[in-house]
Amino acid sequence: MALDGDAIARHDSYVLFIPGAIPGEEVDAEVVATGRKFGRARIISILKPSPHRVAPPCPHFGPCGGCTWQHIAYDEQLRLKERILANVLGLALGTPVAISPTEGLDPPWAFRNKAHFVVGPDASGAATLGHFGAHSKEFIPVGECPVHSARGNQVAFRLRDILRSQGVPPVQNDRPGTGTARHVVVRASESGREAQTILVATKRKFQGLEDITREITSGDPAASGFHLSIHRREGYLILGSFTRRLAGRERLLEEVAGVRFLISAVSFFQTNVRAAGKLAALVTAAVSGGSGPGILDLYAGVGLFSLPLARLGHRVTAVEENPSAVEDGIETARLNHIKGVRFITARVEDVLRGLARRGEFRAVLLDPPREGTTERVLRTVAGMLRPHRIIYVSCDPRALARDLKILTSMGYAIDAVRPVDMFPHTAHIEAVAVLTLARPERHEPTADTPEPRRAGNRPEPRRRPDREGSRERGAPPHSRGSHGDRGRGSDRHRRKQ
Repeated sequence: MALDGDAIARHDSYVLFIPGAIPGEEVDAEVVATGRKFGRARIISILKPSPHRVAPPCPHFGPCGGCTWQHIAYDEQLRLKERILANVLGLALGTPVAISPTEGLDPPWAFRNKAHFVVGPDASGAATLGHFGAHSKEFIPVGECPVHSARGNQVAFRLRDILRSQGVPPVQNDRPGTGTARHVVVRASESGREAQTILVATKRKFQGLEDITREITSGDPAASGFHLSIHRREGYLILGSFTRRLAGRERLLEEVAGVRFLISAVSFFQTNVRAAGKLAALVTAAVSGGSGPGILDLYAGVGLFSLPLARLGHRVTAVEENPSAVEDGIETARLNHIKGVRFITARVEDVLRGLARRGEFRAVLLDPPREGTTERVLRTVAGMLRPHRIIYVSCDPRALARDLKILTSMGYAIDAVRPVDMFPHTAHIEAVAVLTLARPERHEPTADTPEPRRAGNRPEPRRRPDREGSRERGAPPHSRGSHGDRGRGSDRHRRKQ
């Protein structure tokens, strides 16, 4: 199975990627695209099905690009993710890496607390909800989405009905100049009591907006807070640069790891709250048990890891670029009477050296965007800070492999790598890697030493102030449908959130 979720077939040294197939199956397939070293094929018929093949429960599976693995039994999905991650890390590091069994969900349905739909036209031209098709921006209308929370679906489809009744024109083929309504996003709390709702539109004011606001925040189901985001540009971003509350609550209340979080509409938070709790538990377990200097949380978001750790008595410094997320973190700390956390509003790249010169940290958490962090950040953490432990939370195995190679070259040993199934029925792999300092010597980079360049070296990632507007951090690497977002974002989307 390839990293992006397609099965691989080989003829001599030539590789064919076959979407919808499962390793071990025999299929009749037609080649539809060829290149010098690899091509793509589509299944015509399945001659010998895998014992892990199941009937997809969603009637939209296939044309809809949101899910790619509903035809694979869930236990096998978890095993495939473990094997894929082991292959990617082993190849990059040149040595086998032990991967713990993937943390799954039970049940693996209705797990997306943030429901996202594209708004497009139905057969009559009226607004309806759907997703983008696989490998395309073709609009696929849907009448249900079993991976979204029930509350999220209910509020989203009620908003669809209100848009229809008000005659709000949908955007055509995701071209902003062709209509008004573009996306519907509903972040429902795990308890189901709240539903933070965002209408993404191409105009700040349009006919019927006041009636839409009144209707969606009353009745049943209702939005606990209703926001309008203006997005006039083409591209894969969901939210625009301007988002404002029209009615209801400014923030959503969500509980993870014993902390009640306050989350603004434009702040990143993990799409899957149940999986977020598993991530927080793994991070807490990796940090706990030590004593001495505090903990440094880089790319901290609203404090998904910082606040539970501070609640347990750890002293935490949290660095986050998004001012909205920092405000949410501070308000969350106040709500929960948590004292041991300090938030710094800044890019990690801008403040890390200063932090390294001023203090010591026994553990550093890295939870970067999908593309990973920069080599300069890694070398500052491993060369100047030299914490006893580094915990790296990743939503892209390629970026994780590249960054672990740097950290292991600087004296750190990999203790554990654990995948967490943030997005069942997709090939997306979230993972927590725990590293411990094996060689104590320091490697202090000098201030005038430029960042090394190498093949594929990427610029320092800048997470937008509106991280929800990026493809969700946390979305599949090559999102095939709209609810893959992106987007560790999307939700970080800050990526990952």
